[in-house]
Amino acid sequence: MKILKKRTDSEVYHLGIDALINNFGTVGASRFLNQIEPRTGNYTLERHKWLDTLPDIDTLVEQIRQVNKEVEIENQRIAKLKADICGNGKPKIKRLKEISDKDLYRVGLHLLIETLGLGSMSHFLRVCEPGTGVYAVDRYENPKLIEQTDETVQKRAS
Repeated sequence: MKILKKRTDSEVYHLGIDALINNFGTVGASRFLNQIEPRTGNYTLERHKWLDTLPDIDTLVEQIRQVNKEVEIENQRIAKLKADICGNGKPKIKRLKEISDKDLYRVGLHLLIETLGLGSMSHFLRVCEPGTGVYAVDRYENPKLIEQTDETVQKRAS
């Protein structure tokens, strides 16, 4: 069994941003990040709606089979798009501009899963959610308060 290293918010953020920029360029990475929205809804309340309307087991199994087929077809389409956009290790900006935001988002999710793993991909999306602010990215880093003197300003400039 593979043991995953626990990463800080900052590590996940930087790995994810690097993967997006390396494969989509800065414009594509920015376009992907602009689509991340805060989560909404209340699972505890909403689950009763779908639990009360569950079909019988045979219908459920058939629905799962159908969804699996559709997911496989969609995954093949997204893999082809990903190869189209960043197949040679360098983003193809012209092709990137041609695809829809929805497809860019799906390719980005697949890319983040390949780079970070499923758990860290969702961690990355949570860190990048609007409203989390810089605090979420840097919460594990100890900020150092440095007294501004002529000497420290000169050190930074060099």
